[in-house]
Amino acid sequence: MHSFCSSAAITWRLSTLSLILAAGVNPPAVAQTLAAQTLGHQPLCEASAAMIIDCPDKSGRCLLVGDNEVRQSLFLFDLTDSGIDSTSQRPLALNPADELSDIEALASLANGGVGVFASHGRNADCEAKKNRRRFGVIDSLTAAPVAVTVTQSKGIDCSGLFGSPTPDEPLIKSVCAAITQAERAAEVLPKGSGKTQCNGVHAYNAEGAVNVSETDTANLWIGVRSPLLPVHPTDKNRKDLAVLMHMKGLDAYSFDRVAVLDMDGRGVRDLAYADGWVWVIAGPPEDQADGAQQPFELRRFLPDALNAGTTIVPEVIHRDLPPSSEGLAIFKHQAIVVVDGGKNNNVGASTCGRDAKYVILSLPQQR
Repeated sequence: MHSFCSSAAITWRLSTLSLILAAGVNPPAVAQTLAAQTLGHQPLCEASAAMIIDCPDKSGRCLLVGDNEVRQSLFLFDLTDSGIDSTSQRPLALNPADELSDIEALASLANGGVGVFASHGRNADCEAKKNRRRFGVIDSLTAAPVAVTVTQSKGIDCSGLFGSPTPDEPLIKSVCAAITQAERAAEVLPKGSGKTQCNGVHAYNAEGAVNVSETDTANLWIGVRSPLLPVHPTDKNRKDLAVLMHMKGLDAYSFDRVAVLDMDGRGVRDLAYADGWVWVIAGPPEDQADGAQQPFELRRFLPDALNAGTTIVPEVIHRDLPPSSEGLAIFKHQAIVVVDGGKNNNVGASTCGRDAKYVILSLPQQR
């Protein structure tokens, strides 16, 4: 396990903890100053999704990473007892005919399969692009290039997401209305408005996917970064809620249930399922400079809560994750968080403009 705290930070936090304990109250969830380490190298610059798999060459366990600027490859890293071998990066080429753009989520499927999800969001000019509104299913990672069954999604509106007529269920109808309103606001922005204005309307953007099934039948939930649900339809005290949507199956980007998370105005940046918990990276629904206004967090909740019909309030496990924490995987009771960097826009560049990073976090003992 790596140590990421400076001696000054440790002294400050121990002093704070002593004061808390002296006051007779419970300490807060783990908070620490995190220093991220470099993950790999160009062309992996914008790490945006992660999951644990059996290495295709059967050499052990690997971290599979997606990059939201790389359309036809995923990346593999060897895992060791001490963490990630960040020098072991190797590409996992996807069939060139099976293009997915803006990959933001990976999910484990039965028999070693992988679900690969594009964000379904808009580009920096707020344009809706077909190759961003797709998801793929990989049955096997052993063949090269890897075949991906790609499904083109329908419109990001009530009928496209939930069918027509929309189910007469208050929470689904409220989520539909929030997504439709955000998409309409994005659609009417003047051409060339740019990233800042598009960022402000909180158009649809999904950045998490998780399979909570214990059988071969997928039980997939998609985590939405934006928009947030402004107000719960039946509990008006719950506001600015993150949305999870349950996929009907793997043949279409179509949903039959929703759940909502109260994460203090944060959306979903990634999801994982391990050790009996659903784990969440919670972050601001829009891009924020250095994440200063709304720090990223690691949270968790029990999967049964997805079916309870009440607002889920995930437990905070770690505060102050690095800004742009975008991918999450759980390995040996530790959380691997991968952090988005930035590509180098110079033609033929051999280095990233800003390296992708990662941190490894210790997790609480089982309860």
